[in-house]
Amino acid sequence: MQTTLIRGRPVAADPMKLPLEELLYLRLGDFLDQLHGRKVPELYRVLLEQVDRAVLRQALERSDGQLSAAAAFLGLDRNTLARKVKRLKVRGRS
Repeated sequence: MQTTLIRGRPVAADPMKLPLEELLYLRLGDFLDQLHGRKVPELYRVLLEQVDRAVLRQALERSDGQLSAAAAFLGLDRNTLARKVKRLKVRGRS
């Protein structure tokens, strides 16, 4: 497998071949670098909401916007999913 250096670490040349956790780790590092040391109030909550929103969008898109199907896909109760979608203002692909 071909590798390249990202942030001083060897990684697969094709990021899509990286494990999801590693891809998130690298992308998060880039995001944090762009802050240039600036403080973000409640950064942890903001980051978790961003990940949550991406997961919910994927589930909804893969279920053609059907909450029950998306909830089943994620292993969530439909009402829990509906609350999360509303709270995070999640929309499918525009």
